Amino acid sequence: MTKKKNNLILIIPAFLLMGMAVGIQTKDLFKHTIIGLIVGVIVYFFLRYRNKKLNK
Repeated sequence: MTKKKNNLILIIPAFLLMGMAVGIQTKDLFKHTIIGLIVGVIVYFFLRYRNKKLNK
């Protein structure tokens, strides 16, 4: 059986793009883009920690 690919890093640009979309709608692009980036990084590290904990 092949090992499943770990595409967890792709969650950061997903949150970045969601922040940009909200920023375009609310006319505050820079603020929401930065918030999306920060949330994406936090979620990435949280899921990475949780996956390591579950695999032990």
